[in-house]
Amino acid sequence: MSRLYVAGLGRGGIGELSRFFDGRHLPLGLRTCILYAAPDYLQEHLEKRSYKVLDLQQEVNFSPGESLKEVRSQTVDYILKTVKKTGSTLLILPGRPWPGDAFLTELEAEVQKKEKGISLKIIPGEEIGGPLLDLLKLDLVKDFSRGVTFVDAHYLEELNDPPRGEMLITYPCSHTLLSAVQKHLLNFYPPQHPVHVLHFNARGMPSLLQSEFLKDLGRGEVFHCWTYLHLPPPPYFSLGEMAGIVKQLRAPGGCPWDQQQDHFSLKSCLLEETYEVLEAINKGVPADLCEELGDLLLQVIFHSELAVEKENFSLWQVIDGLARKIRRRHPHVFQDAKVDSVAEVKMKWQEIKQQERGGKKTDRMALPAELSALMKAQKIQKRAAEVGFDWPEIGGAAKKLCEEAMELSAAQKTGDRLQIEEEMGDLFFALVNLARFLGVDAEIALDSAINKFIRRFRYIEKQVDQHGGDFARFSLAELDRWWEEAKKREKNDK
Repeated sequence: MSRLYVAGLGRGGIGELSRFFDGRHLPLGLRTCILYAAPDYLQEHLEKRSYKVLDLQQEVNFSPGESLKEVRSQTVDYILKTVKKTGSTLLILPGRPWPGDAFLTELEAEVQKKEKGISLKIIPGEEIGGPLLDLLKLDLVKDFSRGVTFVDAHYLEELNDPPRGEMLITYPCSHTLLSAVQKHLLNFYPPQHPVHVLHFNARGMPSLLQSEFLKDLGRGEVFHCWTYLHLPPPPYFSLGEMAGIVKQLRAPGGCPWDQQQDHFSLKSCLLEETYEVLEAINKGVPADLCEELGDLLLQVIFHSELAVEKENFSLWQVIDGLARKIRRRHPHVFQDAKVDSVAEVKMKWQEIKQQERGGKKTDRMALPAELSALMKAQKIQKRAAEVGFDWPEIGGAAKKLCEEAMELSAAQKTGDRLQIEEEMGDLFFALVNLARFLGVDAEIALDSAINKFIRRFRYIEKQVDQHGGDFARFSLAELDRWWEEAKKREKNDK
């Protein structure tokens, strides 16, 4: 059986290296050593002792844009193939190594698979987390009361929440890793956020190598494996802190308005904020959309706080329930299920919903009473189409619209109000169906048309004010001329 020795070389100083290789830790025949971005002095030390040194940074070729998961998977695969080929190999890691080390974690998982035919022996070294924290406390005057998070750069993509305390990143030692680290951290930190580069030198002493802004990280630098990145806490508020703000607003001594609200009184706010998000999307201004999404999120947090007060559920249960549901209903993403089309995805979604309800048949046509008539029409038509009750192509929907228009015209001639109302409803319904075929949301389309009418009519009002201020003085033709002027102005502004 092949054997992989994983040695933690603590601070990586020359003295520590000499003690390790002069000792009895390794078999005599072992002459292959794997490192990741080793410092020059370490490579020279090993080569003098007749070791064949394989540097992962040079041996494993990564394609541009590969995910960190792919990077570590390829790296581990290379290590195992090398062990198989040589029979026994030494992998050197900084520190003890620590339990969160990407290579050690994945190697242990792979070695446990019996078909690999590889055994693993770990030779622990000195823990180096303490010296790093001492350096931060003494040289950068850091306060660790909010905690410290250690993250391997290879796992950084799996960090989905910004740490609220200090963060130390291990293995930022290649252009591929630095680029991925910078890209991911910009989700949590501003471009001008400070990054401190720490490292252990040839004497095994930690020091501050340099400081730079996050936006400049990786410009030309390639660090070795005894290098660490330190980031102070992010300046942004977190979701939990926002929940704390709402809790404070509701508490004694908080805001009188917020203290009076309940689920029902906030219904209008929720609806208003939703429409303001839609308006921001239509405007296409990212800053406006960012602000309006925040206002909408406040409604979710506020309703969750009201539920906490009644001991019904918490914000974290809302998030957990949503995450679990999304994972359940996307087995083709989070499990091994296979789908070949969007239609198949929708069918699978409905099957899973049915299973979640214990197989109990539900009313396909049931909709929230609060939905507008246009939204109800479009959702009902969509649900009918999902089971095959639909025109095979858009031509059928367009023909039906014309038929309904003719029937409305015939009803109008009878003067029967109820019949006219019924045929008008059928015409609306047919029009919504055509919108569905065209991929247009009927509610949004009508809302846009209303806003467009308001803009153009305000232009007419402005012209009337400038010419005396009395609508009665102007004919329909004159008002319509200003309407056309408003249309032309809008086209020229685009």
